[in-house]
Amino acid sequence: MKLLKQAGTMVLASTLLLTVAPMGAWAAESVSGSATSAMSSPAYPGQAEVSAQDAKITKDQALEYAKTYITLPADYILQSISLNAFYGQNGQNIPTWNISYSKKVKDRYYGSANIAINGLDGTLTSYNMNDNDPEHKPSYPPKVDFQAAKELAAAFVAKVNPSKQKELLYDDSVEKAFRTPLDGNYQYNIRYDRSVGGVPFSGNGLNVNVNGEGQITSYWYNWDDKVVFDKVSTPISKEKADQLFREKMELALQYQIPYNTQGKRAPIISYFMNSFALDAATGEVWQPFPSLNGNNKPLTDKPLGTKPPATLNLTKEEAVKKVATTFNLSSEYKLQEASYNESKNAETGETLSSWNMSWTKVTSDTAASGKIVAGNNVWASVNSKTGVITNFNYYVPYSSENDKPIEGKVSLDDAIAKSTEFVKAQLPASTDQLVLNVQKEYSQDMLKQMRTWEISYKRVIDGVAVANEEVRVSIDRVTGAISNYYVSLSDHIAYPAQKPEVISVDKAKALWLAQFDVKLGYVLESNGYTGAMPIEKYRVMMAAGEIPPSVATDAKAQPKAKLVYSLVPKSVNRDSFLLDAESGQWRSAQTGEVISLDKVIVSDIDKHWAQNELQLMLDYQALDVKDGKVNPDQTIKRGELVKMLVIAMNGGNGGIYYGAERAASFADVGNGSKYFAYVENAVDRGLLDVGKEFNPEATMNREEMAQLIVKALGYHSLTKFDGVFNKDFLDAGKVSNVGDAAIVLGLNIMTLSDGYFAPQNEVTKAQAASAFYRFLQTRAELQDKPRYYY
Repeated sequence: MKLLKQAGTMVLASTLLLTVAPMGAWAAESVSGSATSAMSSPAYPGQAEVSAQDAKITKDQALEYAKTYITLPADYILQSISLNAFYGQNGQNIPTWNISYSKKVKDRYYGSANIAINGLDGTLTSYNMNDNDPEHKPSYPPKVDFQAAKELAAAFVAKVNPSKQKELLYDDSVEKAFRTPLDGNYQYNIRYDRSVGGVPFSGNGLNVNVNGEGQITSYWYNWDDKVVFDKVSTPISKEKADQLFREKMELALQYQIPYNTQGKRAPIISYFMNSFALDAATGEVWQPFPSLNGNNKPLTDKPLGTKPPATLNLTKEEAVKKVATTFNLSSEYKLQEASYNESKNAETGETLSSWNMSWTKVTSDTAASGKIVAGNNVWASVNSKTGVITNFNYYVPYSSENDKPIEGKVSLDDAIAKSTEFVKAQLPASTDQLVLNVQKEYSQDMLKQMRTWEISYKRVIDGVAVANEEVRVSIDRVTGAISNYYVSLSDHIAYPAQKPEVISVDKAKALWLAQFDVKLGYVLESNGYTGAMPIEKYRVMMAAGEIPPSVATDAKAQPKAKLVYSLVPKSVNRDSFLLDAESGQWRSAQTGEVISLDKVIVSDIDKHWAQNELQLMLDYQALDVKDGKVNPDQTIKRGELVKMLVIAMNGGNGGIYYGAERAASFADVGNGSKYFAYVENAVDRGLLDVGKEFNPEATMNREEMAQLIVKALGYHSLTKFDGVFNKDFLDAGKVSNVGDAAIVLGLNIMTLSDGYFAPQNEVTKAQAASAFYRFLQTRAELQDKPRYYY
């Protein structure tokens, strides 16, 4: 098996940077016969092909540039070099040399390096290193802190891109939200934005990642000298922008269900804020994309019918007929597949069933002497119990006709009317909760490329929108036919019939605005980036389709950047959250738990012997706080201790989730308990043995904590060999498992008091925090670096 490349720690050779491995030799260019070279890349639709003639930098020059920028260990061997097109922001294809190296011993890969060189000017555009060598284990705490990482990143930029140093502004948003890591395998993300007269332009700039060992692991550079920047002689003041954001911010009430909620899913009414920016010249709201038009008035005041009974149990023939009749499928469409699917709702126990079907209409290519070619395809899904069609999709394969401008024959108003009547007929029981939501402003250029009108109906209950519940309809602008139909409406979640009492809009605005900084910056008018999230996250969301792409731009046109004030989150690294409209508390959008978005500050740990360790656990909200105090010398509860250990083992990352289908391992830690996910995770990790009761509110003694730590280290099986352990503590006879105590004492995770281990003594919060910190240090020293295979 080959090693899966894993982003991690790898040595970057540079006289400017820290190193831990022998350097000074450029990696060998190839093992005889192993390196490959490609001089061109296939073009994507709408992109020009790239060949060696398009690049001003030759292959040999690219290799020399790479050698100048990056010094690799001598055992890294050239694997491939190819010339590809990098698709720039303004639609231009930039020829780029992509160079790949790897370290391989027999059949295993121990690391890889990838370097990209601009084929026009030899600039280093990207670089990343992945280290899979099990001998290169990160230490804990990290050898370098954030300040040292910044200095290393600055030195690297000075080496590889000195001409741009004076045009860069350091983005401190990640540093402001920084929390001391719980794992030595940590990456410091250092971001520099392009400076335009001292104002940041996040669309251009560079990123440097530095790991905890002080090594550069990645670099990414993007710059476009063709951008034309908006000239604003006197932008409005920041104070004025603060005021306008308060005045112009619009909040909407909506029901949200935490997507990793434990136990029965219950909706939370929340205040939702739409992101927007302000034109720095006028103070007017600036939004890169047209807004959706609609109000909270449903299609009808009362439902047009009742919910269909879930007793139909449609046969395949009945389901096929249902779709064919509803969408008027002609006989030319031949059924290809009809599959019956059944599943159980873990929360309600209800059996869900549906028919999934597909049809194909094959056509003849007359230009190819009647040859049969791929034709139109249709997919549909039908709830077999209720007969409700939940999905319909009509697909036309790509052809040269798709490149021609669309001449629409159906107006938007006519499409809305047809769509609305269709929805009323299909979902008569829901018409009193469906509200039209449609974009009505389109440019002529957009219309020439649009084959369908996209119309949606959001679910609204007594003026409160329901997140992620809607009906979508696509109407063909040429034929007027329904080409797509999608229903996402739940019927097993108990939403309130009337809107609950909520905090005032002004209070909600104040809470939201407190989470943002108002910053002046440039944004591209065409791509809609407002600076309201890290640029890397924005690019990922664009690539994933979570943010709609802008209309394709002319590669020869000069992109324009607008000067705006944006709301930039103070905590860019936090997991998603929501504002509870009833209580005014912040909750995790994953679990629904009440969380703090600000750094947790307590009044009773200043100058405490375990202040740093306690604060570390508070940073990850692993300790309970009451009335601004953590009570460090108070005995810790069993549930709280297990929560702290699991969070420490998980590196502080979220994602510990168990749904309603998970049976509780203990009768007293049910699915609705705040400790449920942590206790179940501890069971899965082998830290806890399943039993009748866990007693989460009881205290935990030193022997019990020692056993948990030894299990977390993976050494518990050794403790059965009682005779091999040092028993040089005065109360060894009172310890039920000497091995657990000996291991934590020998590794200096726990200590003796006057020669006694005191196994029955209760553990305080401070003692637990201190022990877990030393556990993290020890784990980094002892455990093998994780390796993955594919």
